[in-house]
Amino acid sequence: MTMISDLSRDLVEEILSKVPITCLRAVRSTCKLWNVLSKDRVLCKTDITHQFIGFMVKEYRICSMRFSLHGVGSSINEIGNLFNQAEICNIIHCDGLLLCVTKEDKIRSLVVWNPYLGQTRWIQPINNYHRFESSDKYAFGYDHKNRNHKILRVFDVNRYEIYDFSSNSWRILDIIPDDDIWSRQRGASLKGNTYFVAKEKTLVDEDVVGEVEIDEPHNLLLCFDFTREGFGPFLPLPFLHYNEDIGTLSTLRDEKLVVLYQRMVCPEVEIWVTTNIEPDAVSWTPFLNIDMQPLDRGFQFGLCSGASFFIDEEMKIAVVFYIYRAEKMAKTRSYHSVCITGENGYLDNLDLGDAAYRHVPMRENPYCCPLVCSYVPSLVQIN
Repeated sequence: MTMISDLSRDLVEEILSKVPITCLRAVRSTCKLWNVLSKDRVLCKTDITHQFIGFMVKEYRICSMRFSLHGVGSSINEIGNLFNQAEICNIIHCDGLLLCVTKEDKIRSLVVWNPYLGQTRWIQPINNYHRFESSDKYAFGYDHKNRNHKILRVFDVNRYEIYDFSSNSWRILDIIPDDDIWSRQRGASLKGNTYFVAKEKTLVDEDVVGEVEIDEPHNLLLCFDFTREGFGPFLPLPFLHYNEDIGTLSTLRDEKLVVLYQRMVCPEVEIWVTTNIEPDAVSWTPFLNIDMQPLDRGFQFGLCSGASFFIDEEMKIAVVFYIYRAEKMAKTRSYHSVCITGENGYLDNLDLGDAAYRHVPMRENPYCCPLVCSYVPSLVQIN
């Protein structure tokens, strides 16, 4: 009789490649070989190419996601019985941990989750959060001196609080902001810091207001350094970006920052990747420049106020998650969609189901836009 321990290493690696991240912990107890190979996968010692592994928030539910650029083996599965069925409106990945923001109307909670170890930590705020999820912004990172993880909260016109994992407590940061972090845009965690699209505050003499036309300042890049617990200098984006334009940040293997840009009512999409990125310095190189006009369902990602996306450097492909609105039988319906495009133009578009409409204030987006984050499993303890 063939035993599990008799299976070849190649076959076991193929089996493990199809196991959801949240189930890897269970298979480690199967035998010594499976334990070693699953740890290798957690520590990224296996050769997984052209495959995006991560999590997705869809209709306020967390889904595990495996997206293969070869066209086979992709899956998006809702994770049931998670966080007492709490609805999630934001998700941020840092160092193998996920920061999940719940959608409660009055008092919003934060949950830090290690999917591989199955550990969670609930974090309560020191005061009530805003009712609508885009009113507060969050960043997740760690101190480079001791790897202590921290959470930044931005609220009430640039007031700042920080949660320290080692002390299990919140404190207010004494920061006088000279920026306006773009309210519709979430940050991107990279190398323990978080980068935002922000606008430098413009001071205008009250005597000249109304007498001269004041040019709108364009947006810049801004880093929050969790070691210094402060913002760095404004950094240039590789284009002139204004609030009405579409722009969103992503990361590549926790090594590079990636930005997607599309001017308002313009079919061209630009994607740039950093060649060097530090809290006080950045340099960029173009990755893709795509004409989306041939896309028969339209070419604007703006309904999500910045779509989630990831790229594959070797294949020169970008995968963008957004909401698409279509007219069918005199009615407008909205769908969660995925656009796959590359240096040769538009490749494919996938529908992931209906997007539900919700009643919110005029400045809010009435749809729960799909949020996607990459994930690298880790052995970081949070309890």
